[in-house]
Amino acid sequence: MKSSNITTQQILIAENEYWSKGYTVLKGIFSPEDVASWRKECQRLWTLPGLLDDLNLRSEFRRNTSGTCIVDRLDPVVDISPMLLDAVLDARLLDPLEKILRGPLSLLKCKLIRKSPNTGGYAQHQDFLYWRWLDMSADSLCSVGITLYPSNEESGGIEFFPGYHKALLPSADGNPNADFNIEQIDVSTGETPELEPGDALIFHALTPHRSGPNLSSHPRTLLLPSYAVTQQVDLYAKYYMREVARRCNEFVGFENYEMALKAVSDRHVARLGPRKQWNLKPR
Repeated sequence: MKSSNITTQQILIAENEYWSKGYTVLKGIFSPEDVASWRKECQRLWTLPGLLDDLNLRSEFRRNTSGTCIVDRLDPVVDISPMLLDAVLDARLLDPLEKILRGPLSLLKCKLIRKSPNTGGYAQHQDFLYWRWLDMSADSLCSVGITLYPSNEESGGIEFFPGYHKALLPSADGNPNADFNIEQIDVSTGETPELEPGDALIFHALTPHRSGPNLSSHPRTLLLPSYAVTQQVDLYAKYYMREVARRCNEFVGFENYEMALKAVSDRHVARLGPRKQWNLKPR
């Protein structure tokens, strides 16, 4: 097992930055060889049969700048990739991360975001809004972006708003289940870290963030695990068992399927044309 190359002093600096700003970066914790092997694994994953099926709960679609729907996320991902599971449980990441979070960590969830060139960004949000059902303190929850390609403003890197990670921010209409109103923060304070392949971006569950479109010539692929300070070893299973039910109940992520259903209805209407009005009696 490889050990962390991050020094005690670097961890102390990162810990202070994380708790004061809401995010921090561990530079170069993974090697170029690691990154190359993970990129190759991602290429395998993006070509797996069935990903383009809109009923595949793992695939999440986004629109690129031309309006075309593309597979942009695999969520979950590590259950179909032992290599990426090894990555998110690697001691070079978890050893310093447990010191920064000040406790033992358990994997909560993990997704792979592709963000190919010309893919759109994500609106402002706080992750904790969607994790309240865990009944855990926001301070015990974090996410990590393991960068496989350069991430910056041009490539649609994540923009953070430091210092706003103390509470959930209110939405525009007061809806407690809606993302926060961007007018609640000073957008001029936004910071988009310049990241290189092999860096680890760590951010608090309450840190407001967003991203723009990828205007570069390369993907801005992130392996994005989330962790909780807990000794629950089945947290990952608990999360996704609930998530599968939620996506089905709320019909989340089925845009293409909804369009296919409407197309059938439209074809039906076009074929039948004007209908005679029948006085149907109950049977």
